[in-house]
Amino acid sequence: MAGGVAAEGDGGGGEGSTSSEETRNAAKRYLKEVTETFEDQQEKLVMFREVMNDFGTERTDVAGVVERVKELFKGHNNLLKGFNFFLPMGYEITVDKDEPPPETMAGFRETLDFIRVVKERDERLYRPFMDVIFRYWRQHMDIIKLRREVDALLSKDYPDLFVEFIRYLPPT
Repeated sequence: MAGGVAAEGDGGGGEGSTSSEETRNAAKRYLKEVTETFEDQQEKLVMFREVMNDFGTERTDVAGVVERVKELFKGHNNLLKGFNFFLPMGYEITVDKDEPPPETMAGFRETLDFIRVVKERDERLYRPFMDVIFRYWRQHMDIIKLRREVDALLSKDYPDLFVEFIRYLPPT
């Protein structure tokens, strides 16, 4: 199904002549494509649901949604193009055709593995940890604040995890 929705979404959102049934069908196809693409990456699916929820309830503006979707689907040009179908006129996600898929980017798999390790070590710690990560992503939290919050969660009982976590942060 690679690119199945993207063809419909090219040219920016807000297709005024699209019927509500066509819109529903396009949304179903797009959600199916997203789900299939990230079926083994539940964290991405959760993040996408949050983006869509924020978009639907207008908790964030369109520009914020575009920025979050671009980051979330980086390297998945078909999903980025497909999202254009749902954007209002004047907004469009453009893609870099030469960008490699995320699986080939350094650190992608390792980051997911780290999240799994946190969950395996302490199921009660996993949710608060992910809440901090989501808040950082949604609210564009300062990296120093992110580090402090994760330090508060991990350093007492799992200092090795905190040291490992620091590896994934950009230099401050």
